[in-house]
Amino acid sequence: MHEDNELMQHLSSWSEELLLRGLSQFTIRDIELLEQCAAAAQRLQMQFLHELITSVIEAGRRVALGEGEEERLLDQYCRLSQYVQLNANVQA
Repeated sequence: MHEDNELMQHLSSWSEELLLRGLSQFTIRDIELLEQCAAAAQRLQMQFLHELITSVIEAGRRVALGEGEEERLLDQYCRLSQYVQLNANVQA
């Protein structure tokens, strides 16, 4: 259970940081961090969270390479952030 909380806290911190930077500042570094989180979610058998993270990675990769729409990244980012926030509220 401790590892679950650690993962959610890590995602929450990343989410807040990206909010401050702005989605247009999404970089390859964000993708690398999210890939680590996705692997952790899969290892912890948190399938829905894994799917949410993977969606952000896919949309973010396109934006970072100049091929995607920021609107799609925004949608996926919001879904992930809301899930993380709801999880934090439930555990509080």
